[in-house]
Amino acid sequence: MSFEAYLGFNGRTGTVYLTGELDAGTAPVFRSLVEQAARRPLDRLVLDLTGLVAMSSAGVRSLAFAQQQLPPSASIIVVGASAGVVEVIRLAGFDQAVTIAERVA
Repeated sequence: MSFEAYLGFNGRTGTVYLTGELDAGTAPVFRSLVEQAARRPLDRLVLDLTGLVAMSSAGVRSLAFAQQQLPPSASIIVVGASAGVVEVIRLAGFDQAVTIAERVA
């Protein structure tokens, strides 16, 4: 499966959409989108992982990178992640730093 990622904005919310696999080879694309998003004043960054089929440890490191790039007041919300991706996030202990939701309210 090919990797695709893009970024959108709605007010003070940035959303990164990911499909495919987030691993060492694709993480730089994700980090680039996070850097673009962090240039704007954001209250939250939504990571729409509905199409993501797998995440490696490099993907988890990319989540940590996202957290470092945003102001402390901004929240990260992971949306639509598969059970396997959620498990990777939980095993890394990163579920304490992000909000995991089925969908954005």
